[in-house]
Amino acid sequence: MRTHVLALVTCLFGCSKPGAAPAPVEPAPPVATTPPARPTAPAELSVPDDHKLALVAAARGVQIYECVAEAAGALAWKLHAPRADLFDAAGGKLGTHFGGVDQGLPAGPYWESTDGSRVHGGKPVSVANPGSIALLRLEAADASGTGVLSHVSFIQRLSTTGGVAPEGSCTAGQRTEVTYTAQYYFYTAP
Repeated sequence: MRTHVLALVTCLFGCSKPGAAPAPVEPAPPVATTPPARPTAPAELSVPDDHKLALVAAARGVQIYECVAEAAGALAWKLHAPRADLFDAAGGKLGTHFGGVDQGLPAGPYWESTDGSRVHGGKPVSVANPGSIALLRLEAADASGTGVLSHVSFIQRLSTTGGVAPEGSCTAGQRTEVTYTAQYYFYTAP
């Protein structure tokens, strides 16, 4: 009986004829992918045409502000760092956005993908977006890893909502978090 069960199980796993190899598996047809369309942005935030839009990510998070003394000695809210999660169009998490100051890295904004690649932004150019944080274009100061963000040359922050520094007085060292959303566009060099 045991021999018959073993023979039946063996036959179920692909031996229609003694010595026959399993039928070859057909590869799946390639999925056609359309590169994302470049966004409309103010001229000051344009990216050279030869740089390819490689990734679009929706951000949901906070802008962290800290109360610090200005040159004249008055206290004011100043941006400390961002902290946000990045999502694809289907809502899947792509990575995070943070300030280097909170991670023991050089100052400035960073984006890190779930694949481990990371880009550090610098040389910001901004355009006001009344009622929300400014629209930005940044150049990649440096990048690391081998994934999607490792070859980024420019980053645009568009479609911002919220995130504006609080108004009014504050106490030295006090911190506050203001929620914001934005669309980030990552470009790669030719």
